[in-house]
Amino acid sequence: MPIADLTLILILAMITSLLAIIFLRPLAAKVGLLDIPHGRKQHTGAVPLIGGLAIYITLMLVLSSQLSEDPMLGYYLACSAVIVILGAFDDALDLSVKLRLVVQLAVGLAMIYSLELHISNLGNLFGFGTVELGILGIPVTLIAVIAAINAFNMTDGIDGLAGLLSMISFSSVAVFMLLWGQASQAVLPLVFIAALLPYLAFNLGWVKQKKIFMGDAGSMLIGLSVIWLLLISTQSETASFRPVTALWLIAIPLMDMVAIMLRRMLKGQSPFLADREHLHHISLRLGLNSRESLILISALASVFACIGIIGEYLLVPEPVMLALFFLVFALYIGLMQNIWRIISAIRHNLANRR
Repeated sequence: MPIADLTLILILAMITSLLAIIFLRPLAAKVGLLDIPHGRKQHTGAVPLIGGLAIYITLMLVLSSQLSEDPMLGYYLACSAVIVILGAFDDALDLSVKLRLVVQLAVGLAMIYSLELHISNLGNLFGFGTVELGILGIPVTLIAVIAAINAFNMTDGIDGLAGLLSMISFSSVAVFMLLWGQASQAVLPLVFIAALLPYLAFNLGWVKQKKIFMGDAGSMLIGLSVIWLLLISTQSETASFRPVTALWLIAIPLMDMVAIMLRRMLKGQSPFLADREHLHHISLRLGLNSRESLILISALASVFACIGIIGEYLLVPEPVMLALFFLVFALYIGLMQNIWRIISAIRHNLANRR
């Protein structure tokens, strides 16, 4: 695809996303898509939950013109529609965890059996040849789909975080696709980034007194889109990078989800229990404001993504990349499990020095 055509598509996506937000915002109150502060939600005033809908409308309108170039985009839009509808109903009615998981499972099964899009191998993770999953690829894929959807859903706790973390993942995937001459496949992540930009402008307050949230419709759409792209990029005939690299591209959402679930289970709680123990909550409780927390967490995610990109480009052996990832993962979990003990010890030592 010529650069001029791609540029035009991205400009069209940004304009479409902006117009969709302007159109949907006044309708939010009429259909019950408002986030009203209560309990853990501490923002000011009722905020429209239409960011995800605006992004999906943009994807649907812009990507429909690209179906002849990449027929799989039609399947992607269909699966995404189910997730967006699920998210919108969850935003309005607060659906049960079980119902959300059932629908997510159904979408995962549709991806596997309609497109044969699943994790068939894990690459040469251990240095003894490619690890083929065979029939185990189906349950592993389902776990990956549900994990990705919910991992990004869990990051949507402070302004801009889910959007920026997803942009880091989408940008990384697009870099690989463009490097290997797969411009038609790079359209999806690039259009998603373009659709996110107007949302971030409203969400981060750059458009005064017009704040919006993406809602579960948006964060779950992001999760599905990320895992869709990772499956295409690592498991298809036109794979762009090795499976181990995918871990680095979603490191923060993945590590945060696993760490928080482990912490809940160790307390005897449900792993799906809502609380204020995520990385962004902890950074706020450490004294950072929401913008500083956003910058810090996004910077960490960027560092991890860069490690993955550099490791892939230099063809660092997969066992080395996996071992390094698990080392970082273990350090992260250990830090999160003991963060308040560490902070208390630091404060105590500083007080003694005075």
